[in-house]
Amino acid sequence: METKAKQADKFLQKGNKVRIEMFLKGREKAHRDLAREKLEDFLNMIPADFEKEKDIKKSPRGMEVIICQAKQKNQ
Repeated sequence: METKAKQADKFLQKGNKVRIEMFLKGREKAHRDLAREKLEDFLNMIPADFEKEKDIKKSPRGMEVIICQAKQKNQ
């Protein structure tokens, strides 16, 4: 997971959006709450500042979220 978090960080640093999908198989789909927690843990591993473009939602195959680079505030 650390490797994937570093890759997501590289994409965010370049200004790209990142879609993170967690595929669930069979009976795993009954535990979507655990999958949501695992996805939140993964998002906390990403060192770059980002914001969720779309919140975590369920998809036909599991869970997904889209993140993008945090916007700079004008001071």
